[in-house]
Amino acid sequence: MNCLRLFRSNKYNYLSKIVSTKYISQHPLKFMDVQDKWKEKDGVSNRWDLIYKAPMESALNVATAYLTASTVTVAAGSIYYAGFQFDVNTMYDPVLLGDEVVIANNSLECLIYFGAFVMFNVCVKVVLSKFVVRMYKDGDEYLAIFRGNWYNSIVKHKFHLNEFRKLNPTYVVSWGSSRFGLGKKHGILLHNYFKTPEYFNNLLYKSKPDAKE
Repeated sequence: MNCLRLFRSNKYNYLSKIVSTKYISQHPLKFMDVQDKWKEKDGVSNRWDLIYKAPMESALNVATAYLTASTVTVAAGSIYYAGFQFDVNTMYDPVLLGDEVVIANNSLECLIYFGAFVMFNVCVKVVLSKFVVRMYKDGDEYLAIFRGNWYNSIVKHKFHLNEFRKLNPTYVVSWGSSRFGLGKKHGILLHNYFKTPEYFNNLLYKSKPDAKE
C-alpha cells in the first residue's frame, strides 16, 4: 500500500509539473526565461522586451535555407545550360541525364521546367519572408525579426506603434487575416503567440497593456 501511495504521489507531482505555467510555451514566465537568449542571438540591446515569438522557428530556418540553395543551384544550372549547352540544331532532341534517363522531351521543355521550379521557390520564399519570427518592444517603438535568405540569418525591421495596421484579407493564402502592415513592410503575425493578449491589442487598437478600464 505504501508503494502505491508513493507511486500516486509521484504521478501527481509529475502531472502538476507538466501543467505548471513555466512549461507553457507562450506563458509570460516562459518569455522571461528565453528572452535573454534571443536578445543575444538577434543582437538586440537590453532596452527591448520580447513580446512575440512565432512557432516552428527551426523548420522555418531550414526551409528558407533550402529554398535559397535550391533556387540558386537550379537557376545557375539553367543559365549555364542556356548559355553554353543549348543548340538550335538539337533543340528538339530529348534532354538526357547521363546516357539513358530522359528528363525532358526537348530543350525548351527543360528550360520551362527549370523556370517553373525557380518561380515556385521564389513565391514560397516571398511568403516565408513575411513571417515575423520574433518581435521586441520599447515604449511605442517595435522591432520585428524576419528570417533571412541563409541559415540562421535574420532581417531586422523597426516601426512605430502608429505605423501598425491590419491589411485586407487575401485569397492567395489561408492566413490572409493575419497580414499586418509594419510601417513600410508587411508581415504575418499569429495573435496567439504574443506574450499576452494585451500586447496584440496595444498594436491593433493602440491601447496600452496597463490601461485602466
